[in-house]
Amino acid sequence: MKGLKFLITLLIVLAVGAAGIVYYTGSRVFERSLQMVDNESTALQTGYDYLETIQFDVSDFQRKYQIENVNLTSTFDGHTIPADYILSGSLNSDTVILVHGMGGNRVSVYPQAEMFLRNGYNVLTYDQRSSGENTAPYTTYGYWESRDLIDCIHYVDEQIDEDRKIVAWGVSFGGATVGNAFADQCFWKKVDYAVLDSPISNMRDMLEMSMNETGSGFPVSFLLTAGNLVTKSKLNFSYEDTDVVHYAGQATVPTLVINSRADTVTPFYMGEDIYNALSVEKKQLYTVEGIPHGNIHLLAPAEYEQVVMDFIQ
Repeated sequence: MKGLKFLITLLIVLAVGAAGIVYYTGSRVFERSLQMVDNESTALQTGYDYLETIQFDVSDFQRKYQIENVNLTSTFDGHTIPADYILSGSLNSDTVILVHGMGGNRVSVYPQAEMFLRNGYNVLTYDQRSSGENTAPYTTYGYWESRDLIDCIHYVDEQIDEDRKIVAWGVSFGGATVGNAFADQCFWKKVDYAVLDSPISNMRDMLEMSMNETGSGFPVSFLLTAGNLVTKSKLNFSYEDTDVVHYAGQATVPTLVINSRADTVTPFYMGEDIYNALSVEKKQLYTVEGIPHGNIHLLAPAEYEQVVMDFIQ
């Protein structure tokens, strides 16, 4: 009897210890993966610094177009969504909502904004969660970020007539935001076209690539399982809930997917998987060779502009 009690006690101690290891490890994964950027590292000045490095004339851009700063209130958790509403002419025009990537902010996508503006579209750029002046905690690979996008869609829809188009464009992390929004009925009803440039297809793959590169000594499968469990317990969603490929199967909006075979951040297969999963009849996959992540609009500007404009017009 004493031996049985000892065995039971030992098993309980081992189970508690194992649970503690899983929770501790999962918490470390959670901390590193759900707060990839912060407001300091993505302050608006970093956007202006980036524009200077690519020789984008911000002063000329600001003189040429009317830029109104608007602050939207999130219907999800009440944080402020800072945005720039940029007009090419009349307020009542077709409008593109630009969703920046990881490490960017609403200023860093001004070059893409100019492309749409010179083609007669108005543009709304905004700061994603924990980026620029948006102080909402956690970066969730497009899952919670899609709630901010839906609020922006509602705002734009209130500014323009029903016969005007709304286009949702997102790059990289922002592409995942647009992809996650496919699941929302507002997106189906209000958005006319979606453009996913070098999109993330799912959170699990991105974390797995990062873990394989850094190496921690723990099996990656264990790290992902532990991180997923803690994410589910803390935020009530799992890695699987961020899967853009899954939401692409529900899409009803004509969608253009853009990618590069040389992309090592969001590899070619991610865009291809999303494209293949799209259930909508009007869809297009535009692939380039030899251009690094998120730089197609800079290194092949004329072709990029023609492909995008032909698709949404």
